[in-house]
Amino acid sequence: MENDAITWADLLEIYRNSVWVDDHIANLTIVSSAIARTLELVETSDRAYYEADIALQDVSAQRAVGSVVEVRIGSPHRSLGLLVKDWDALLASSFSRMREPSAFFIRSDKTHNATQPPTETLLRYRSTIKLVNLLSESALFADQQQAKLVYFADARVEVTVKFSLRDLYSIDSAQVDLLEKALEGEVHAEQRLGILADAVVELVSGQSAAGRFQYLMQNVDELVRRVNDGYRLFASSFSYSKIRSELEKTQSEYVARIHKTFSDIQGQLLGLPVASVVVATQLKAPTVCGPELLANVAVVCGACLFAALLIASCINQWMTLDAISSELDSQRTRLDAEFSEIKELFSGSFDALDGRIRWHRWVMALISGLSVVGAGFTVRAYIVLTNVDAWSCLARNWAKS
Repeated sequence: MENDAITWADLLEIYRNSVWVDDHIANLTIVSSAIARTLELVETSDRAYYEADIALQDVSAQRAVGSVVEVRIGSPHRSLGLLVKDWDALLASSFSRMREPSAFFIRSDKTHNATQPPTETLLRYRSTIKLVNLLSESALFADQQQAKLVYFADARVEVTVKFSLRDLYSIDSAQVDLLEKALEGEVHAEQRLGILADAVVELVSGQSAAGRFQYLMQNVDELVRRVNDGYRLFASSFSYSKIRSELEKTQSEYVARIHKTFSDIQGQLLGLPVASVVVATQLKAPTVCGPELLANVAVVCGACLFAALLIASCINQWMTLDAISSELDSQRTRLDAEFSEIKELFSGSFDALDGRIRWHRWVMALISGLSVVGAGFTVRAYIVLTNVDAWSCLARNWAKS
């Protein structure tokens, strides 16, 4: 205490040790020298008396530590704090319903802003104020003086923040904490508050104007559910735009990669008729070991080699298609796991790509089959036309060389 200044701590010490006889008179037990000094100050200083509004009923009464004196206790200056009869008296003030006063004392249960541990009523009051703050952030504007929250949907919707001590016991503090958690974070903060505003308007639209806030206090769990569900829908919509943009960007890449598996061997396909049917027409019918037989052997070997290389190319492209298919499956699995709400919107795109892959696999199998058939036709033509033992002929020519 400096000079004649009264602090809230000085008043709180007096309030906590007072037993009220009526609204203004109390019996004060002087439990410390600090209380005795405060009583002396309010008797000797006009400023202290004005700010504390406390006076001894008997100025000649003993002020020794341990004595009990009768005092008149009025309302302190508002800059120091609030002294009220009970909780309903505190909540009668619109400002106390919009935010917790920085300093207050309730005579009925001696609760104050620094009560430790906080009483159940104080905890419920603070949860209610937390709910008010969350709703204020979502409202179009919050009128602190009249304790009103204003929303606008199809029309102006007002929620008067009015509650009593009895209403405090209808609030679920755990649900208020969940609502705060659902709204926290900087990502999409504005959209979350917008979702909360929509939920508030939907819930109170069928309630009387006087009971709207009490209804919200009783149904915080419904607010939490609607905010979470609404944000999931918003996130799905946001993800839909993002995924669609990415998918459209990469879909052409997948299509190009799939088509490339065919175009890479397109040039070789042009040689397929040459290596089978046309080549077979060039075979001769040798009767002795000579150049015609050697030419036939070279033609058959070339046709078989071409068929083998073409089949190897098809197998390689088949493996490429397997890799592309695996990538698509990974994307589909991630979409199903993270964005189950919108996965059906993209199933057509994935199905179309899967169809292209199946088509190209069928083409690869057909080409490989034709290569085998063509090579077999050439070998069969060689066997029919050639009546000379090619291996013996080749061995003799090798020995002569």
